[in-house]
Amino acid sequence: MRANPRIARAARKDRRRTAVQRALLRERLVRYPVDDAQLAPTKLGNAIRRFEEYGYDRFRLDTQVMWNELTGNAPEQVRRQVDLARANVDFFVALLYGHRAVVLCAAAALTTAGPDVPLLLTAIGVPGLLIPVWYHAAVSATDEWSAAVRALVSWLATAASARTRRSLNHHVPRYLAVSG
Repeated sequence: MRANPRIARAARKDRRRTAVQRALLRERLVRYPVDDAQLAPTKLGNAIRRFEEYGYDRFRLDTQVMWNELTGNAPEQVRRQVDLARANVDFFVALLYGHRAVVLCAAAALTTAGPDVPLLLTAIGVPGLLIPVWYHAAVSATDEWSAAVRALVSWLATAASARTRRSLNHHVPRYLAVSG
């Protein structure tokens, strides 16, 4: 990718940034999936996709297919952490769509006979200004959700690894004794 002139120019520009600016850029970059083929068209889509792909990128586990097994076998505290983090994101997404519905209804009400124009313009303006705030809050809330999902997947991988080691420690010596 560095052969691309636009990317090379951006890399040169990034090298001139301060440490604080680079840290802020890194913070934004971690909200994107590792694999470029997994990029989504929106910030929120990318923020969610990054932890959907975490299990596969790290352990080659398809966590989307195994989600019920993951949550069914995980400790209650880990499951609760994932649920609470997801609820935060869901809350901001609901606010975003709820405000969008208010804006659309107020705009439609403007076309009726004898509307209260100042009230409807306020009903369009205030929620309309809050929609980007809720979107940014939803994207930011995915950080906690991502950490919770990473903890869940890592817990499963660690637990599976421990079970495999115990199984091997039990069966391999017996196999070697019989075949030796």
